[in-house]
This record gives sequence, C-alpha cells and structure tokens, in this order.
Amino acid sequence: MLLVIFALMAVGGWLQAQTLADGIRAIEAGRLDEAERILSAVVRQHSDSFEANFYLGLVHFRADRSEAARPLLERATSLSPASAEAWKLLGLVTTSTGKLDDAAHALGKACELAQNDEEGCYYFARSLFVLGRYEAAREPFERALRAAPKPKLSKVHRAVALNFAALGSQAEAEQHFLKAVQLNDRAMGKDEDPRVDYGAFLFRQGRTEEALRPLEQAVRDAPSSARANAEWGRVLLQLGRLDAAATCLEKAVAHEPGNWSVRLLLGRVYLRLGRTSEGEREMRLGEEGWKRKK
Repeated sequence: MLLVIFALMAVGGWLQAQTLADGIRAIEAGRLDEAERILSAVVRQHSDSFEANFYLGLVHFRADRSEAARPLLERATSLSPASAEAWKLLGLVTTSTGKLDDAAHALGKACELAQNDEEGCYYFARSLFVLGRYEAAREPFERALRAAPKPKLSKVHRAVALNFAALGSQAEAEQHFLKAVQLNDRAMGKDEDPRVDYGAFLFRQGRTEEALRPLEQAVRDAPSSARANAEWGRVLLQLGRLDAAATCLEKAVAHEPGNWSVRLLLGRVYLRLGRTSEGEREMRLGEEGWKRKK
C-alpha cells in the first residue's frame, strides 16, 4: 500500500513539474493567455508553490495587470524570501501601481540579495530618486555602475548624473553625463537619450551655446522625439533664433500635444514673431491644460 502511495506522489510531482514547464514555455513563446490558464490551475492546486506564484505573477506583469500580479509575487517572496528575482519583479509591479515606498522596499531587498545584479540596484536607486531621496540613492547607483554590462552603462551613468544634478553636485553630474553620452549607442528609449539630459543640464547652468550641440545631435538621430525638440527649441529661443525655435517647438507639440509647458513656450515664440493669433491660441491652450492638470 505504501509503495502505491509513494508512486502516486511521485507521479503527481512529475505532472506538476511538467505542467509548470508547459506554462514557462508558453511565457517564453509569448503565449500569455495559454500561460495564464496553465499556471492558474497549478496555483489553485499548489498554492504553496513558489515557482507557480512567481511565473503567474510574471504573466500578469507582462500583460500589464499589475494589481493581479502583486499578491502572487508577495506570496512568492514569502515562500522564498531569498529570491532576488521575485523581490525585483514585486518592486517593478508595485512601482507601476504608484506605491513607491513599498516598491523601494522590495527593490532594496533585491539589491541587497544580488548586488551583482545591475537591474535590481538600478531600479532601487531610481525608486529612491523618484521619492526625492537623492543621497540614499548614491550607494545603489554605485553598485549598479559596478555590475552593469557595457551595453547598459550609458543608461546607468545617465541616471547617476541626474541624481548628482538633483544633489547640486554639478561637477560630478557633468562627469557622468559625458560618460553616458560617450557610451550612448542610440539604442536607448527616445526619452532616455543622455544628450537631451546633458543639453538641458548645460542650459540650466547658463551654458546656452554649449547646449546646442548635444541637443542638435539628439534631434538629428530621433527627429520624432518630443522631448529633444522641446529642449532644443528652448535653447534656440534663449539665443533669439525665433524661427528655428518655432519649428522645433511645433514638432514637439505635434508629437506630444498634451505637453502644456511646451505649448506655452511656443505661444511666447509666436508672439515675439508677431504671429499674434497663433501665439494667443497656444498660450490659451497651455493655460487651460495646466488648470485641468491641477
């Protein structure tokens, strides 16, 4: 009788493993609906399975269902508190729900458990940066720099530069901006181009002429970038190159109509060019947009 029970237990464990493997293969193939169906069944039958909770949480995360993912990943971290990957994914999920303090806690765990994992420490530092805890972000950013592979170094240097700028450490900020620009392979997201951030940094430092080159390069390589066009237009306006500024700001508004501060800036340019009706229209739209935003 005991042999029969042990045999059944062995078969049950094998079937669970096979079903779990099927769910993971479905995730890897991008078949999220199939993966959800398989892994949901595993979780119902084996609620104490770390792998089932983790991978079903991953499915919901990839499907932009963060609220559904969070309890599964909380369960996964309670079942395996030494899993840096589970803490990191929980932190990312929690970030997308807007609970930044909770996200920072989870990402801090991930960074602590796997200090050679550049992503965990990078995301932890970024969460601290968003919370305005710039000094606390310095150490995890340093860990991320030490661990980051070369293709990701530009992104990390950019974030470190922004953090130093927020701290008022301008020399350190510029050093990291220059490193980010040097390493930039143009594969980063259009909103993460370090040349745009460096140009905006130089402009805020009153180094307006110097700001032109990185911003012009950014717009040349990503002509549809609303942010690059907006920052370049801002610099051109300061230099009195009104026609060129209007062209840049028009592109920025075309690609991001809801950027009310850029509409206000474009309105100012139009008014200075004597294009009164267009200027008043953009100023009105910008002011109305800001009121709605508040």
